[in-house]
Amino acid sequence: MNAHPRDFKQPLPDAIEAEAALLGAILHTNDAYWRVAGFLKPNHFSEKLHGSLYEVMGTMIAEGRPVNPITIKPYIPAEEMVGELTMFQYVIRLFSEAVTTSGAYDYARGIIEMWARHQLIAAANDLDALARNMPVDMTPEKIIGATADELTRIAREGNERAASLQYGVILPTAITKAAKSSGDASSRIPWFLPEITSALGDIRRGNLIGLMSDSGGGKTSFSLQQCRFAASQGFKSAFFSIEVTDEEAALQAAAQQAHISLGRIDAYTLNSKETGDLEKEMMTSAELPFYIVGFGECTLSDIRIKAEAMVKSQGLDLIIIDHAKMITLPNPKDMFAERVNALYRGLKALAKTLNVAVVILIQRNDDWKRRWQSSGSFTAFRPVMGDAYGGGSIKQALDVWFSLYRPEPLFREMIPTMPPERVKEGELTKKQIMVQKMDESRGKAAIINHKRRRGEPGQSPQIGFEAEFTLFKSLMEEAPPSFEGFD
Repeated sequence: MNAHPRDFKQPLPDAIEAEAALLGAILHTNDAYWRVAGFLKPNHFSEKLHGSLYEVMGTMIAEGRPVNPITIKPYIPAEEMVGELTMFQYVIRLFSEAVTTSGAYDYARGIIEMWARHQLIAAANDLDALARNMPVDMTPEKIIGATADELTRIAREGNERAASLQYGVILPTAITKAAKSSGDASSRIPWFLPEITSALGDIRRGNLIGLMSDSGGGKTSFSLQQCRFAASQGFKSAFFSIEVTDEEAALQAAAQQAHISLGRIDAYTLNSKETGDLEKEMMTSAELPFYIVGFGECTLSDIRIKAEAMVKSQGLDLIIIDHAKMITLPNPKDMFAERVNALYRGLKALAKTLNVAVVILIQRNDDWKRRWQSSGSFTAFRPVMGDAYGGGSIKQALDVWFSLYRPEPLFREMIPTMPPERVKEGELTKKQIMVQKMDESRGKAAIINHKRRRGEPGQSPQIGFEAEFTLFKSLMEEAPPSFEGFD
């Protein structure tokens, strides 16, 4: 025989025991999942079955649902055989043989280290194959560079602490990336009005942007206008509509673009010009990478699954979600504030993982009414961060946070509630002053910048609003004077 020991492939190392121990620990104590969820992913498991079980457990726990052999049974192929056991029997064995839950982190470290060894072996095999049979368009330098990049990726993912690279290593890459993106118009998504860009900067992939407004303040209209504009510029945009149906959203977007009252489209009492404009928009829309996705009741998990599927199938640059208050909160056993913060953290993770920009619409609460009643100052109407659904603490998860402020409907709501008052002759009552302010603010809105990670907050440019078409427009050419409703 001429065979040598090296002719026989050695079996790959595995961490089957550590995987089983970790799954058993999570089945016993669901909190063990959160000790490892930040760095351990399903693809790190050497046994595919274990990776699938870990993914199901993680999804259920993230939704605040208990995980044990009974509750997980409907979500696994319970009758599928694992050796001589059914899947359900195997899960019960994992549960019953779990020794300790305190070692979850150590088990996970063993799993991810074994994954890294598998990746190193694969990288070494690829390097060997390329070096032996180098393609015509490759050079040794290119092979070395590609291998170095792959080794760096393995190091970073294989060790959750490896992300803390030296400043001198990160800086050249960051500068090169910034220089490249500065001359690349496709790297950042523009807003549909220059005033918005001046306050917020361009939209960046991987960012979570919060848009806060009152009920009826124009959040949906603003979002549809932004999605359609981005699509017209070649950016693939999706509007995730939880509050209104997908058909209602489509009609509203068409009404904006064709400058036709939505009420006239609903009643379909259109003249020949309006019919032609609407048909023109129908033809244009067929070529736009603009998607409207309707949801009923939905969770963060539903949004994540849909977003991942669309990124893989169509590719997406921008997702706008209408709106946060309509999403079922995770972790029902936790305090409300923590559940809301978990929602925003999950959306931020989604944006970073998929490398898409995510804009989440935020319902403003009615705290401004209490401020108005206690102070009587018109500055009480102006949005502040504490007015957000979930409070000001959500700021931490947001890269950009701004309010779309239209005082006109707020004044209109409060005027009938104001009691009569006596004033000196020649002076105006507060009700009369508010009527004046409502008239001055008609057809106007402000973009109030609460937070901008790349730039200074505090800017509040004014934009126009055509209520008939629910359409926002630029006021730069008109250059209107400031009005007190926005002070």
